[in-house]
Amino acid sequence: MNVHDERGPNRYAIRLSPSGVFNGMGDSDSEALFEHVVRRLDQVELSYLYIVEPRVVGSQDVEGMEHQIATNRLRKLFRAPIISAGGYDVPKAEAVIAAGDAELVAFGRSFIANPNLPERLRAGAPLNRYDRDTFYGGTEKGYIDYPLLQAEAAE
Repeated sequence: MNVHDERGPNRYAIRLSPSGVFNGMGDSDSEALFEHVVRRLDQVELSYLYIVEPRVVGSQDVEGMEHQIATNRLRKLFRAPIISAGGYDVPKAEAVIAAGDAELVAFGRSFIANPNLPERLRAGAPLNRYDRDTFYGGTEKGYIDYPLLQAEAAE
């Protein structure tokens, strides 16, 4: 028995980080490995594939990292929707969608630092920078203490 047989097609998804190196993760030929994995996943009728682009090494952001590296390459091998994540801003998100490389873009860490992220994006407002040192800290710091857009405008 497997998930597909039990729940049916299009009822589950998978998140992949093809360029991840956290905790020694990696492969001598990660490009070939993930191309093989995605070809196989394309056969099992996922709801979507969530791809994390390379932009973090350990706990440090990598500035200037090219976006759409994995998404662009793997889009050609996967028919269902793709969600791409990895340090996107609005122009880069619009570009990946316009190119047809992904149907959606995720803004995970930016959403933590910007509780009203949709309003900020619509208004073209600057984003709060997230504080990676507070991730997984167990307190409210870095989760509920970021300023809202209206609060900033009032100051």
